[in-house]
Amino acid sequence: MSTKARKPASYHNRQTATDIGDHFRNGWRTVKEAIQTRNGRYFMFALQFLLSFVSLLYLKGIVQMAYYSMFYRLDIPEETRGRYCFLVTLSCLFFGAVMLFTRRQIVTRLSIMACMPFYLPIILFNYNHLVLLIPLGIMVVVTYLASGTKEGPKTILGALFLMLYVLGFFVFTTVQNILQPATEETVIERGVTPSGSYRYSVVQVLDQGDGNTYVAVEPNDADIEYDYATWYSKGFRQEIYRERPLKKGFKAEWTTQTRAEITKELITKNPSTVFVLNAEQMKILGLNVGFAQDFKISDLSRTQRHKLGYGSEKDAIDKRFAGLLNITLMEPDFVVTLDFDKMVELGLNPTFDQRLSRMTDEQLALLGVPEVNEVLKVGKKVVFREYVAVLERRFSEENRDMDAFLESNEQPEVHPEGVEIPVKETTTTSTATTTITSSTTTETTAVQLPW
Repeated sequence: MSTKARKPASYHNRQTATDIGDHFRNGWRTVKEAIQTRNGRYFMFALQFLLSFVSLLYLKGIVQMAYYSMFYRLDIPEETRGRYCFLVTLSCLFFGAVMLFTRRQIVTRLSIMACMPFYLPIILFNYNHLVLLIPLGIMVVVTYLASGTKEGPKTILGALFLMLYVLGFFVFTTVQNILQPATEETVIERGVTPSGSYRYSVVQVLDQGDGNTYVAVEPNDADIEYDYATWYSKGFRQEIYRERPLKKGFKAEWTTQTRAEITKELITKNPSTVFVLNAEQMKILGLNVGFAQDFKISDLSRTQRHKLGYGSEKDAIDKRFAGLLNITLMEPDFVVTLDFDKMVELGLNPTFDQRLSRMTDEQLALLGVPEVNEVLKVGKKVVFREYVAVLERRFSEENRDMDAFLESNEQPEVHPEGVEIPVKETTTTSTATTTITSSTTTETTAVQLPW
C-alpha cells in the first residue's frame, strides 16, 4: 500500500493555470524581443504605415455623415436604437484601435485633425440622437488626446477647434431664431401618395391676416435607407397650392390619370403648352443633332472666351495677356456659333422649348413620364400632376434648395383637428334713434402653381 498522499484536483488546476500563464508570458517576451530587433522595428513601422490608411476611411465616413446631417434628417426608430448604438460603438472601437496603434503616422495624425471641423454639423443637427453622439464623442476625445501630434500644435489646434465649435453653435442658433417664421403653422395631414413616389403635407397657418392653408409635396425616393436608420432628404419640398383665408374642411385628394389622358387634357386647355428641355432630355430625344446657337463674345465668361481662342477688346486682362494666352482680340459684339457639344463643354447648359403637341407618347415615356400618374386635387381643382413634375424636373438635384441645412431636423407633430379659426369681432355702434352695424367680408383666394 502506497504511503504517498494524493494531491487534490484543485492543485492540478492551479498548476495547469500557472503553466498556461508562463507560456503566454514567455511568448509575449519572445515577441517583444523580436520587435526590438532591427528587422522587427522595420516590420512594425511598415505595418503601422499601411494600417494608417484605414484612418482615411474613417475621415471619408465622417465627411459623408456631416453632409448627410446638413441635407438629410436622421430618423432612428425606437425599436432599432439599441442595435444602431451597438454598430456605431463597434465601428468607433475598430477605427479607434487602428488610429491609436498608428497614432504617430502622418496619415493618421492628419486624418484626426481633418475630422475635427466635420464633427460640428454632426453634433448640431443630431443633438437629439444620443445613441450616435455618445460613442462618437468618446471617439473624438480619445483619438485627439492620444494623437501623435506634438503638444504645442495640438494645444493650439484644440483651442481653435473649440472656438470653432462655440462660434458655430452660436451662429447656428442665432440664424435659426432669425429665420424662424413669425407665423404659427399646424400640420393637419401628412402622408405618402398611394404609389409611394411622393410625400405630402397639409398645413394651416395663423398670421396677422385671416390665415391660410397650403399643400407641400416632396419626393419619397430621394432618401438614404439603412437597416437600422433612415436619412430623409431635405431641400426638395415645394409648396404647390395655397388657399386663403383659413377654413375648416380643407380636403386634399389623390387620384391617378394615365399619361395619354393628361396629355390630351393639357393640350385641350392650352394648345401652345411648352416644356423647356435641358441638355440631358435633348439627347434622349435626339434634339442635340444639328443644334446650334449664336453667342456674343461679351455674353461669355473670360474662361469660356479663352477656351474658344478669343478675347474681348474691352477686357483689360485679355488685352494685356493676349499674346501670352494665344487668343485673338475681338469686338464685344462679335458673334460665334456653338454646336451642342461645344456648349456642353463650355458649361452653357443648352435648352430647347418643345411644344407638347409635337411630342409623342413614346417620347414622353423616354423622358420618364410614367404610364399612370398621381394627381392631387383640392376640391375639383387639380393642383399637382406627376406628369408635369417629371417633365419640369421639379424634384431634380439641380433644383434642390441648398439652404436646406437651415431647416429643422425635427418633424412637427400632426394635429388632425387643426387650429381654432379666430372669429372677428363685430363692431356695433348704437344711438337712441339708429343702429349701425359694420362687418367685414373676406373673399377666398387661392394661389396655384402651373401643375
